Amino acid sequence: MKKFTGIMIVFLLIFSLIGCNKYIRDNSPGSITEITLDQSLELAKEGKESIILYSITTCKDCIKLKEVLNNYLKNHSVEINEVVLDNEGTTDEEIQTNRRKINTIFSEFNAVPSMYYLKDGKVIDEAIEITTEEELDEWVLKNMLDKK
Repeated sequence: MKKFTGIMIVFLLIFSLIGCNKYIRDNSPGSITEITLDQSLELAKEGKESIILYSITTCKDCIKLKEVLNNYLKNHSVEINEVVLDNEGTTDEEIQTNRRKINTIFSEFNAVPSMYYLKDGKVIDEAIEITTEEELDEWVLKNMLDKK
């Protein structure tokens, strides 16, 4: 009887550990909300859990990522805040000023598209070269971004 009880305890511990690694995904639609550069920096400083995407309207990789995001978000409840940098100024001086502003929070930022997952005022993860829904889904799963 003691052997059976010991086996059951081990089984329950293993089962509970496996169950802790999974989460229920929310398949309701997500969205992309356009915000300003200053709003993105304020959002990062507030420490709220958020995703911030920096893009440019004429960037081929940005256009591809937006296509991937738009399809993916139909069935995944992920909320993305997007800063379209060409709305923030297009002169060389404005571009450099904006890059310096972004680098105050995101020191690794140097190209678009760049997407950051923030939590508790810290950059938890970044996504730079996502070109497929599968790659995006891996990133979402890794960070549990569509958790119910």
